[in-house]
Amino acid sequence: MTVTFWRRPLAGRSAIHACHGMVASSQPLASSVGIQMLQNGGNACDAVVAMAAMLNVVEPFSTGIGGDAFALLHIPGETVPKAINGSGVSPRNLSYNYLTIERKLTEMPLTGVLPITVPGAVSAWEMIHSEYGRLSWEDILQPAIKSAQDGFPVSPVIAQVWKELAPKIYTHKGAKKTYLINYERTPMVGEIFRQEALASTLKIIAKQGAEAFYRGDLLNQLMEFLQKEGSFLQSTDFSEFKAEWTTPISREIYNNILWEHGPNGQGLVTLLILSIVEELDIARYPHNSVDYLHCIIEAKKLAFADAFAYIADPEYMTIPLKKFLSEEYAQTHASQINPNLAMKYIPTSLEMGEDTVYLTAADKDGMAVSFINSLFYCFGSGLVDPQTGIAFQNRGAGFSLIKGHPNQYAPKKRPFHTIIPAMITSSEAELLYSFGVMGGHHQPQGQAQVFLNLVLHEMDPQEAISCPRFHHDQRTNTVALEEPIGVSIRSNLRSRGHVVIDCVGVNFGGGQIIQRDSSNGCYIGGSDPRKDGQAQGY
Repeated sequence: MTVTFWRRPLAGRSAIHACHGMVASSQPLASSVGIQMLQNGGNACDAVVAMAAMLNVVEPFSTGIGGDAFALLHIPGETVPKAINGSGVSPRNLSYNYLTIERKLTEMPLTGVLPITVPGAVSAWEMIHSEYGRLSWEDILQPAIKSAQDGFPVSPVIAQVWKELAPKIYTHKGAKKTYLINYERTPMVGEIFRQEALASTLKIIAKQGAEAFYRGDLLNQLMEFLQKEGSFLQSTDFSEFKAEWTTPISREIYNNILWEHGPNGQGLVTLLILSIVEELDIARYPHNSVDYLHCIIEAKKLAFADAFAYIADPEYMTIPLKKFLSEEYAQTHASQINPNLAMKYIPTSLEMGEDTVYLTAADKDGMAVSFINSLFYCFGSGLVDPQTGIAFQNRGAGFSLIKGHPNQYAPKKRPFHTIIPAMITSSEAELLYSFGVMGGHHQPQGQAQVFLNLVLHEMDPQEAISCPRFHHDQRTNTVALEEPIGVSIRSNLRSRGHVVIDCVGVNFGGGQIIQRDSSNGCYIGGSDPRKDGQAQGY
């Protein structure tokens, strides 16, 4: 008998199986910290906060305490996941008239002080931990502190991206001091990189909690830096901010319940895409066939047009969410799609960043957390406080300056947000998957494709996240396709009017998945090969 050994999937990775707990993140050192928390008696909440802090150290251009965070929490025995909105608000002293009349801006800038909003991540971390964590606050931050202080070896994808971001780092002296070797160059693969200022900051937060960041001595240092840079943020913007527990939104799609964080995030877009393609009966088409891809791309166009027109801080939205999630709404959108011809006119979009980390954890008791933390664009606003090692996000770039738009800039308002953690449960509220796909506007279209891979095509988590994806750009109405989606598929999409471009340089995101095996209560994990990430279990 002939036996073939070590036959692997095309991506070169196998799904990870474990009985007691599972974590997945975009960097192996962060994943190892998550497993350490679980093995030390912590739960999924302890694990995700420890991993998020670690990613601030090892993937600093994507995430950090100068950014925002969203999460979904599956609590065993509860029918609806918990949701937390850790996105900050705009400065109370920065007005719409200043931006549009005095500065004569037509779009929010991507760098500098104007797009900086209050960082919400630290508040979200502490709220998750204080409500559900088991280990001490200091213990879960200690691995990140140690790695920042002693240094860590830079991994390959992170080194590559860091090098590409050098021009942005050079524009600010605090960024140069914090993120370059001797003010000259970015770290190379395997080189030990230290962030002593960040280590000191994390030590303060570990001892004093979020209070130090939003109201204490650390805030005084942050305000000194921001005001020297000309920021409109005031100490009261920080002291009055707190992350919020919210209710997630959901829809039943192919007999599974998909949960997303609601606006001001774009989780609604994923639900819209999938409700449209279900209405089109996409299940009848082979995976990644011309008809299959055409349906999702066209549904994506319509869903994003809605997003750019209506999604905003919930207090400012003009159409109730129930309408977006109704059967009638899906049917109306599906009827607009020509099965043989691509849409030519697509409403223009906001420019959206691509630098984010998605991570997830599940523990032996069945708790799972879907978590996403981001600076928005690479190194956010480009402004870095060298005394604290904090890079400030540029989430304010997500605002519109179109007068009367629901997402129009206003003081003390949350901007349109890209980051969207997700979960899938059965109709009986049993956890099936905790997952997410990072990467700006790729997130909803990437999530939709991964959902279909899991639910329709019954792929395991690693296959589903590794599978080649498309990316549609709303501004240019172009489509990029990852290999090995073949020449004939590209040609047939062009014949339907799609503008298919080369995939080189296109962002196809990155993601993680943890599946709960209902047959035995164990976990199956996968991590995107497009990143340095890793799923780990024990």
